[in-house]
Amino acid sequence: MKILFFSGGGACGWLKNPAIYAAAAVLCILLESIPAFDRLFQTPFFHDGSWLLSKAFHAAWKPVLYTGPKIIIGIIGGGFFLFWAAMFFRREKSAFLSSWRKPALLVALSLAIVPASVAALKAISGVYGPIDLLPYGGKFPHTGLLEQLWLYGHPGGGRSFPAGHASGGFALCALYYLPVSKVCKKMLFTSGLAAGWLMGLYQMGRGEHFLSHTLTTMFIALAAITWLARRLRLS
Repeated sequence: MKILFFSGGGACGWLKNPAIYAAAAVLCILLESIPAFDRLFQTPFFHDGSWLLSKAFHAAWKPVLYTGPKIIIGIIGGGFFLFWAAMFFRREKSAFLSSWRKPALLVALSLAIVPASVAALKAISGVYGPIDLLPYGGKFPHTGLLEQLWLYGHPGGGRSFPAGHASGGFALCALYYLPVSKVCKKMLFTSGLAAGWLMGLYQMGRGEHFLSHTLTTMFIALAAITWLARRLRLS
């Protein structure tokens, strides 16, 4: 994942271009329409008719492993929004605090817009998750979005593409733009990627998403974050 680290400019400045990540998201849609690709990477999560993370496991650990991360991400987003809003009521202007104003807004917007955008796409894509498909004991054939449009002229009735749960984790990559050292920036960016993938893998382990679903969400998040950074003139 080293190539995804943003640099301060120069030869790797193009990595701050939202069009790069938007194009990558489109490529992931093509991957999603190749069932063999997703089934290959889904194999470790499904064995002898059972998912790696059973319904009983999810029920027992949902507050910690599913709901908990979402609440923490919401608190982070709300905290940065309140910090940004509080800056308007300060009588004394501080150069240090002022340098945090736009980055704080970027984080707050990213943590709101990325999950909302992914949720909207899920609502219209019509793609089913693995747990609903015939190869994994479900009721529906494994057909990707593009194949559905080709065969039926409209999406199916699923709501699993892109991966919604991981969107909040990947949105944390916006922490990269905080006015901290380069080392801290890379650590924050890596933490966002790690959070997104941990949340994504958790859902893959339950049979809720394929790898292409999580990849698409990651690139959508990076596209949104870099676009917002440009609009706020942070990049």
